[in-house]
Amino acid sequence: MKLLFVDDDPVTCSVMQRHCDRCDIQCKTYQSGQEAIDEVNNTGADLVITDLRMPGMTGFELLGKLREIDEDMPVLVMTGYSSVENAVEAMKLGATDFIKKPFDFKELKLIIERTQQSVKLKDENRLLKRQLRQDRNRFGMIGDTPVMKSLFATIDKVSDVRCNVIIEGESGTGKELVARALHDCGPDSDAPFVVIDCGALTETLLESELFGHEKGAFTGASQRKRGLMEQASGGTLFLDEISNISDAMQVKLMRAIENQRVTRVGSTEPIAIDIRIIAASNRDLAAMVANGDFRHDFYHRLNVVNIHVPPLNDRREDIPSLVEHFLGEFSERYDRRVQGFDPVSMRHLYEHDWHGNVRELRNVVERCIILADSPVLSWPEAGRLPSIPKQEESDGMRFPEEDFVSLEKLEQEYIRHVLEHAGGKKTRAAQILGIDKTTLWRKLRRYEEVE
Repeated sequence: MKLLFVDDDPVTCSVMQRHCDRCDIQCKTYQSGQEAIDEVNNTGADLVITDLRMPGMTGFELLGKLREIDEDMPVLVMTGYSSVENAVEAMKLGATDFIKKPFDFKELKLIIERTQQSVKLKDENRLLKRQLRQDRNRFGMIGDTPVMKSLFATIDKVSDVRCNVIIEGESGTGKELVARALHDCGPDSDAPFVVIDCGALTETLLESELFGHEKGAFTGASQRKRGLMEQASGGTLFLDEISNISDAMQVKLMRAIENQRVTRVGSTEPIAIDIRIIAASNRDLAAMVANGDFRHDFYHRLNVVNIHVPPLNDRREDIPSLVEHFLGEFSERYDRRVQGFDPVSMRHLYEHDWHGNVRELRNVVERCIILADSPVLSWPEAGRLPSIPKQEESDGMRFPEEDFVSLEKLEQEYIRHVLEHAGGKKTRAAQILGIDKTTLWRKLRRYEEVE
């Protein structure tokens, strides 16, 4: 242990140095607080013992500066018999312990040994916590439950093999984290990892983004553009929300994946590529195939390995670890010193139905830190978290027998009714119908062709 002893009295410093040398304690003595601060900044220290009453920088000021440098450094303060209140004030400011002057070195040595043991225990606890975090924080994901351990084991097995993968799971569970883990832990980790959200683009834009285009291929194509499949060559292309793409685009993608060649829009020259496809969906693709809503040949081309990411409600035991992680992340980002949630709020966090999964939990912790009034966080409404409202029960839709029509005709009329209700806004209509914009656009185009 490296000990710094600060006292403006040279005799006291000399006596302390002799005692420490006799006991094989590494000690440096200083007669001013600034000298001690310089030493801590240059080489550090394990323990500082300081007098409180000193000319220039007082012991209180030294204590404050040491706390700015290292808030965990043990600091013992010395005070006269008539100034015990000063020691109490120093303890409030963060001093570890105090001893009265003139001190008995045997008593001081016991305090030093006790402090040394305390520091050792803190270091061991810190190391154990770090090891536990490493064990449960793999691939950027936190979890120690059986379902997460199974997920980690699957990632370990699949990452070494350059095969196509489908990742399924609810929104907010971390499907992209799984995809990145498969890439980063694989043989091509130095190669590109390219992401595209298939549900965010129309079919025309999606084709241009994936395959690229030549200059003049369409209005606005002012220059040649390399597609994302070209850019991902040698690495991984992550197709997020793959269930949203049209039948025609599924066929084009399947051919490109099978042949490992792409043709830019406006060109006839195929370009060789070498990519691994990882696709993700928050819908059950196998069920969509069975219902005819997703091509079976494209599905089986992608589904060499299928990975399911569990929802947060299936691994509630991971919630405390996730909360701890998010507390560290956002307290550092927003420079807020927080200790955690009070027990009542923590229980509500554990019991809440997390429809938005880890993403929702992360947002809740972030919001609580931003709005916090004290280091101990609590939910503002007695622990009640916002939940997705339940749909009102009804007796169901009723149709008179004379109005019976085909299911396709009924769907067509209903979609047009919803679209009219939404003021012609396809995005809003798709939200009401519970389908994506691409599917709505495809259905409307088919209705126009029928008419």
